[in-house]
Amino acid sequence: MDRTIVYAGALGAGAHAVAVRAGRIVGLGDPSTLCRRFEGKVVRHVRGRFLPAALDGHLHLVDFGLALGETDLRGLDAEKTLERLRAARAQGEGVRGEFLLGRGARPGVLRQLSERRDALAELAPLRIWAQDLHTALTDPGTARRLGLHRAETPGGEVVRDLSGEVTGLLRESATAPLAEAAQPDQASRERAARRAIEALWQRGIVGAVTFERADGESAVARATEEMPFHAYVYRYAESLQAGARPQVLSRRSVRVGAKYFLDGTLGSRTAWMLVPYADHPATGMPRLDPDEAREGMRELAGNGFSLALHAIGDRAAQEALRLLEGMPLAAAPHRIEHLQVVAEGFAQRLAQAGVTASVQPCHLEQDLAEARAAWADRLERAYPYSELLSAGANLCFGSDAPVEDPSLQLGLRWAVGADAVGGGVRHGVSVEEGLAAYTQGVLRSVGAQGGRVAVGEPANLALYENGPMQDAMPMLLLSEGEPVHEVAGAYREETL
Repeated sequence: MDRTIVYAGALGAGAHAVAVRAGRIVGLGDPSTLCRRFEGKVVRHVRGRFLPAALDGHLHLVDFGLALGETDLRGLDAEKTLERLRAARAQGEGVRGEFLLGRGARPGVLRQLSERRDALAELAPLRIWAQDLHTALTDPGTARRLGLHRAETPGGEVVRDLSGEVTGLLRESATAPLAEAAQPDQASRERAARRAIEALWQRGIVGAVTFERADGESAVARATEEMPFHAYVYRYAESLQAGARPQVLSRRSVRVGAKYFLDGTLGSRTAWMLVPYADHPATGMPRLDPDEAREGMRELAGNGFSLALHAIGDRAAQEALRLLEGMPLAAAPHRIEHLQVVAEGFAQRLAQAGVTASVQPCHLEQDLAEARAAWADRLERAYPYSELLSAGANLCFGSDAPVEDPSLQLGLRWAVGADAVGGGVRHGVSVEEGLAAYTQGVLRSVGAQGGRVAVGEPANLALYENGPMQDAMPMLLLSEGEPVHEVAGAYREETL
């Protein structure tokens, strides 16, 4: 029989205790009243305050778990990157099969490394992802072995030097053969999914919207059958079989939708723009022709799929919204991912269409300087969190892990502090609005309700001593009422 646990001293606004049983909140109020109400209860005296546990509205669960075992190259210049890679190769760290694997390098660093062919040859075979996961680097020998020097790459680029030789630098869809060559086996994917969930629990996160291929979806389903973590899966559209539909995958995971890429990224200057970048004489790189993709999207939407369209540049955002405005509606609303810069009037159209704005404020940690250079003439349209919310759009916050660390603290700080973008307008939201975007906003984006501390709700609760803006992790995290992360001394227990 499930016992009732009363967490005393855990809430504000007149309710100073929460009672949990069978994975749900069964009572809120005064501690002594709750103790009299429930027989055979256990009382846990806590310090701090419970908030609804967060969900991450956009990440790649399996890739995040895999990245935790690869060589971390974030923030390093070219020389230090080579030093770290040489040490990893010598120690056998960050190696899977024959490949030395690295993640998190800035695109500019990869461009510099692509000129160091002898150094890359010493590390071969090599696969490094840029932080945005839209640019990759391998050694030229591996590029030739994979046939990339002969490949046609619609929606991508195999970068060559002035003599026409491949450099090992790959952009957008041209990265696919390298990713395939260095892919893990299924057992590694399943371990990665479990490792990612444990890392998310430490950050106060009990569920996520994750973007996966078929093998990743299977790994997520296995992990969530065993672990109290809810996963809402969007499959990459090209990995779906004809006639596929949304479906329950496990006790805690469900396939909700399908994802398409309309453009690239800011850092690679492949985000699709209406006019050229302020610091680059191009308008980015469309990943697909929207009109050619329309019928495939309509078929999936007609089968019940929510569509999630990756759109970072203002032209990509405009095209994404044009596509979604005419799509059949699914159980979950359609979404546009990232929306880092938009055209005037876009927020109002998005809200009217009922399309979710799925954004990642933590990107500003790395991208603010890039945005100020690339979009110097349109900063008032960049990262428009406040405008999207004011227009009435459903705002859903995530991290894009492993592109960024899935830190609630980092995301909230940038969501609130987004006015630093500039442009003479208010970009940031309040802490309360940010928390809602990490809870209710994520659940609304997948056609679900919840994300509140209320009787009858799942007991997904995070106990903070000061709050998620101040604390890097919660003292205690309950997922379905089960403590999945706790700091020593988070509570004192007594049986009454």
